[in-house]
Amino acid sequence: MELVKITSDFDHMELLDRIAREAFPPEEYIAPAELARMAENGPLEFFALKDGEAIIGFMVTMTHEEMAYLFFLAVDSDCRSKGYGGQALALFALHYPNMTHIVDLERPDIKAGNALQRLSRKKFYMRNGYRETGQCMKYLGIDFEILCLEEDFNLGKFKRLMRKLPIENFRPRYFTKPMFSGGLFSWLGMCF
Repeated sequence: MELVKITSDFDHMELLDRIAREAFPPEEYIAPAELARMAENGPLEFFALKDGEAIIGFMVTMTHEEMAYLFFLAVDSDCRSKGYGGQALALFALHYPNMTHIVDLERPDIKAGNALQRLSRKKFYMRNGYRETGQCMKYLGIDFEILCLEEDFNLGKFKRLMRKLPIENFRPRYFTKPMFSGGLFSWLGMCF
């Protein structure tokens, strides 16, 4: 698998749009054409994930102060559970060597409409070496958990990185992950 930089004249924007709509809830969706524009005019990098000639997904990244942030990772639903996500994470780490690799994801919540999907995502990242930082942020009315591949997560640097994200009125609220007890903790434990 390889990373191919995407610009606004990329021939397969419709395919990327279908993948994005399948992968993300409506409130988190950003059109790939807009992501390409943001990458051309700002700090983001937008890559197609290719296996030979086939486009199997995409990733959007951003770096700042020795931190590499995985803003979006999406794999075509026909290509899931075939190892492409793990390969994409490996490429992310290789593409940004000597950096701290960060991702955020919707916090597991038993009451969420996509509770199993949230747990599956977290399990995927943990299986690929990411660790809990104990830090979270809230935006779009959703709580996101911050995971890090390395042990040296620095919240101050992460906040400065997030201030560079070119999204209008993006002002996340940061908080420390509460420790659960009883039912939810047991339920999460069963899933991991």
